[in-house]
Amino acid sequence: MKGIKHWLSQSIVPGIKKVNEMKKMILLFVMQAFFGFVLAGFIYLFVGFLYACIALFFLLLMLMIKPVCLVLYKVILKTNWCRKQVDNELKFIRRISCELDVCNLGSNSGRYAFSYSDTGLKGENWALGPQTLAYDFRVLKNYHSYLKEGATVLIPVCPLSSCIIDFEEDSNNFKYYSFLHPGYILNFSKATKLKLIRKAETVYHVTFFRVVLKRLVKNLMGMERKSMSDQKLEFDANRWINNWKKQFEIEDMDGLVSKKNLETIGSNTDLLRNMIVFCLERNLKPVIVLPPVTSALSSKFPAVFRENYIYSFIRNANTYQIPFLNYMDDEFLSDPALYFNSYFLNVKGRKLFSQTILRDLHLVI
Repeated sequence: MKGIKHWLSQSIVPGIKKVNEMKKMILLFVMQAFFGFVLAGFIYLFVGFLYACIALFFLLLMLMIKPVCLVLYKVILKTNWCRKQVDNELKFIRRISCELDVCNLGSNSGRYAFSYSDTGLKGENWALGPQTLAYDFRVLKNYHSYLKEGATVLIPVCPLSSCIIDFEEDSNNFKYYSFLHPGYILNFSKATKLKLIRKAETVYHVTFFRVVLKRLVKNLMGMERKSMSDQKLEFDANRWINNWKKQFEIEDMDGLVSKKNLETIGSNTDLLRNMIVFCLERNLKPVIVLPPVTSALSSKFPAVFRENYIYSFIRNANTYQIPFLNYMDDEFLSDPALYFNSYFLNVKGRKLFSQTILRDLHLVI
């Protein structure tokens, strides 16, 4: 009996629902078309044949927008281009593979640094931007069961990952409501969840078309393939540095670390250490990674800054001596042709970097 109920729920019932939805859509379309012809008839009687034809044309055009969009949506959704370009944005909405060989966490630098499509490994890029180290840990806790025993967990560290625990704006937590367990969402609210659920379908389709349009424009313009000129790279690198200095209240990159940042670095040191322990206890292989950046940006980080904000943070957290791979100044990966700005790797760059790090870890030949 249970088997029959399961079969009905998985096959017959969804099919009936789709048929009913299609009937409603067709009926609505016929009714709207009928009223369109009636309106065109009145325009013909009182204004003239030409105006009636124009009105009918625009009414039918408006009626066709939704069906055409739905058809395009279905077609685009099945293309390899869509899966490659959009899955990164909607990664937790689609089905995730089990028995993964490797995954990575991280914020935007991790999001644009890793691609496992041509590696021969089952891998997932779980980076979201912007994302804190604390949310990296929450995502890992939520999805670690998808990793096979002995899988590799890449933990990318941004230049200032150590200086932020959680964002103050609650809206930064909203993107996690659709896939994280409520216990892992900061300031979780049932009322907020209900509001987001009501908007879920609309948000999904709007997000999909927004991402498709953005990616299409970038592909057509070559925005993720073209490299910046030296002048633009310098300007972009200075922009990143100035924004970070403002965000984390850093007056001098060579100066002493403020009391506030020292406290935050201490908290994140414990957090990173706990992430490492979490992985080791589950027979996973954590690896700390400092992704590559352009020379224009890496040159802005003096030795004092690196020691205060990056190296001492990693050294103090890494009491279990797991691998730490530092690619920040890697000459092979600093070529501007591999980036679409001074910080983020482009399509070519992330494929090359992914192959490089997986070879260094002896996961691929």
